[in-house]
Amino acid sequence: MRRAIRKAAIVTVAFALLILALSLLLLDHLERAMISTGPNGVETPAAVGLAYEHPKIASGSRLLDAYLVEAPSTCQPRAVLLIFHGVGETISQWVSVQRLLYDHCISSVVFDYSGNGDSSPPGTVRNLHQDAVAAYALVHARFAAANRVCTLGFSMGNAVLLDAYTEFHPAPACMIVGSAFSSAREGAVHSWGIPEWMARALPDRWDNVAAVSHSHPPLLVVHSDADHSNPFWMGERIYRAAPEPKQFAVLHDLRHDAAYKGPIEQWWAPVITFIQDRTAR
Repeated sequence: MRRAIRKAAIVTVAFALLILALSLLLLDHLERAMISTGPNGVETPAAVGLAYEHPKIASGSRLLDAYLVEAPSTCQPRAVLLIFHGVGETISQWVSVQRLLYDHCISSVVFDYSGNGDSSPPGTVRNLHQDAVAAYALVHARFAAANRVCTLGFSMGNAVLLDAYTEFHPAPACMIVGSAFSSAREGAVHSWGIPEWMARALPDRWDNVAAVSHSHPPLLVVHSDADHSNPFWMGERIYRAAPEPKQFAVLHDLRHDAAYKGPIEQWWAPVITFIQDRTAR
């Protein structure tokens, strides 16, 4: 009897270790697939008629690639937006957004995370956390004397932003969560087709619903009712979990990537209004 119990215990432990090993392999695969991209594209803000800087942001031993566009000094109020872009993107895809923000008197900085574009590898959740803090520190040091600093996450970029925003000192004047997934675990099930039982075996390192529940700067959640990548209910969950002050901008009939592809004015209209209102105070 004891031998049978011991054998059953050994089998149970071995099975648990196998599940753990498979979960860690899956997590490593998902992490690398979600975070890393190819090299940055050829477009720079100059392609849309903007003067710009091309700083390298030190993040630990790595260097992050960035485009910095400063709005005219005559702009009042003066605001700057730090953009956390989505999965599979590089800063070259965001130059039209920087043009739109410039035309509305908003300076901007968009950067590639570790392992993205021409930034130093590797792209890991831990490194991206460090990247977020380093990018915010650079933007604050460069702009805070004359500008109010705001932050914006798009898609996966929200996870990077929300994972680190409590370490932004001083806190931003405002924060925007755009087209976010509720958690990486739910995103893996919905977007990657991972079986739910398998996803539940993974540590949920990026839980945006939990992360946004802390005290935060004035918050705007932006989500489209036609977003099929991160469906609308995910944005609703994030909004409900966030304490005040908060606003929810519901967009209609815009696909997931409308923030930086095609006509972008409709997606950005509530964001620009929110930034201008918050930085004028």
